[in-house]
Amino acid sequence: MQIFSGMQRDLFDKKALTLFFLYLFIVLYPTAQTLYPLLPPMLGLAYVKWREAVRAKSLPHIAVWMIYALVFETMWGLPLYGVWSVMIFTFVLFDNKITHTLHMDPMIKVLSAIIFDLLYFSFLYGYGVLMGEKVIDTAGVLFYYFFMDILGVMLF
Repeated sequence: MQIFSGMQRDLFDKKALTLFFLYLFIVLYPTAQTLYPLLPPMLGLAYVKWREAVRAKSLPHIAVWMIYALVFETMWGLPLYGVWSVMIFTFVLFDNKITHTLHMDPMIKVLSAIIFDLLYFSFLYGYGVLMGEKVIDTAGVLFYYFFMDILGVMLF
């Protein structure tokens, strides 16, 4: 009995395991999206998790979500580094104001995801107008993606 009472769980193993599953998610989820187009991109959730990692100053988690954004843009042929630009823009301009105005963490997450999604859709629309090509379709699937993104933020 003495042996087991002195054992402690290694916190490093928990962090490494979490990062492993996040990297696995980065590899599998975007490829599954190309096969099943009804899987939402979950960019708002990625922004909220990236925002939490920035606030916690966790460099590996920041890198995970930045790589997810890069893989997503590459898989769908979207403008490269657009998600990064909107993430940083949203974080710098809106995050402190939202955090100081609202003191409820779930509402901050939902509002951050809504602002990020709207800014990213605006960025894609503006990019399409500027380049003279249709980057996004204004079909109902965008509303589905937006709703699923907000639902994902509320659940996770």
